[in-house]
Amino acid sequence: MYTDIFKTLNEQSQNTFEPMVKFNQLVAKNFSELTNLQLDSARQYADIGLAQLHLNSQVKDIQSLISSGTKQMETMTRISQQMIEDGKKLAALTNDFKSELDKLVVENMDKKK
Repeated sequence: MYTDIFKTLNEQSQNTFEPMVKFNQLVAKNFSELTNLQLDSARQYADIGLAQLHLNSQVKDIQSLISSGTKQMETMTRISQQMIEDGKKLAALTNDFKSELDKLVVENMDKKK
């Protein structure tokens, strides 16, 4: 008798908490991916900045100044491309999260019916 009561209680608690657990797992996964994206971006931008600092420290004459200016324009193009790529990665991450969240909501709505 008590076994059946505990079994029923366990099943009910699983049904109650399962959506919250799945939601928390989804949020944790998304947060982890977002953090990794931000860390990768920060590392890449820091590398670009350090390369520019090193390049500017090498300027000794007019020719090296002109060369530095050309390389800075290339760097600006690289930064622009990097920002576009980062935006695409963020949009994809957002879309994946929304899709997974929608799927979770539909799944739980179907269980309620």
